Amino acid sequence: MVDARLITVVGATGAQGSAVVRALVETGKYKIRGLTRDSSSEKAQTLKRLSDNIDMVTCDITKSDDVERAFKDSWAIFAVTDPWTNPNQLELEKQQGYIMADIVSRYHYKKCRNLKTIYVEPAMYMQNWRNAGKLPKLDDGTVILAASIDEKVELHLVDIDDIGPIVREILADPDKLVGQDICVCGDEITISKTLTEEEFRTITKQLPKTAQDNIFGMHKWIEEYGYYGKDKDWTNGQKLTKLNTFEQWLRKTGWEGK
Repeated sequence: MVDARLITVVGATGAQGSAVVRALVETGKYKIRGLTRDSSSEKAQTLKRLSDNIDMVTCDITKSDDVERAFKDSWAIFAVTDPWTNPNQLELEKQQGYIMADIVSRYHYKKCRNLKTIYVEPAMYMQNWRNAGKLPKLDDGTVILAASIDEKVELHLVDIDDIGPIVREILADPDKLVGQDICVCGDEITISKTLTEEEFRTITKQLPKTAQDNIFGMHKWIEEYGYYGKDKDWTNGQKLTKLNTFEQWLRKTGWEGK
């Protein structure tokens, strides 16, 4: 694959990045450069074993020199920020985004004046339900699902595994989508309509203080403005490829709150 196009995937061992790497490998068309904090990690090596066309590279996306080396010769870049584990999240995310955008614009300016960008906007992960751990039960067997959002608010959800196929379809013909926002959303649900039998109660705080502000702030925003805003077509990603609904994801994974 000497002439294959090189696609660089930021955060390759993360939820979105690994889904993108797996989907691109399936095409057999690309060379893939996966960026991660530690290319010797088990997750990185597992990805590398998927194909001889994958190269895993250690990169700190808060350092311009690292990013410049990692982005060199790329035909396309899947860029994602990851500030979640840092207490100074907003400033860190801005720093990561500015550095990546600056490096890309420098490389791209050498070829043409117009930087080609497509904005991939995943909904909330369906996997977050499963990753919350085993749900507590009452003595009568009732499962407790605690959420800091009104049960009638519309929630937009995506199966993480579907993010990869969306990116793959975008890269198959990117020019027709340049400048567009692609909503990666497989379903829109409300808690009240999704549960067949429900009883809603106000519960005391369950999260550690470090997570409360972020989660509650995000849910308050969704309640007031909607996840994608009021006017955006959250289904446009479904026109590129089939995405799992929440019911399909539940059946695929067999998750029952255990």
